Amino acid sequence: KSALYGDIVVKPYFDMRKFESHIYNKDIIKERKIKSRKRIKVVDKIIKFVLVVSLALFVITIFATICECGKIATLDYKITKLEKTLDNKRAEFDRLNVPLSKLVRHDDLKMKAYLDLNMILPTDKNTIYFDKSDEGFVHQYENIH
Repeated sequence: KSALYGDIVVKPYFDMRKFESHIYNKDIIKERKIKSRKRIKVVDKIIKFVLVVSLALFVITIFATICECGKIATLDYKITKLEKTLDNKRAEFDRLNVPLSKLVRHDDLKMKAYLDLNMILPTDKNTIYFDKSDEGFVHQYENIH
């Protein structure tokens, strides 16, 4: 800017050397640029570190999920296999769990007892009654032939 004093226009004095030495000193500018670059490098390193850690966590999470899915599939297969085995065992149990009365006829048992083992039906004549002993067991009453 210039100032008008009467008919004379006066321009303010501007010493370029002072301006350069105080404000635009090349060494100060270089230092500021270096500090700025260092700050940018530090910020870049922090950002890169955060990105790498985030990516690593993401990859680990994906692998863990895949492994868990594999374990679940394996367990599901084992459960299915065990259910089939259980069904087979139940069917076999039902097949073998036939009442004894259906397998053996009582008349055949009586005949086997009478003829082969010489057993007889108990009557009052061949039944012996005696008092209970205090020891909890009974001695043989007579010889068996």
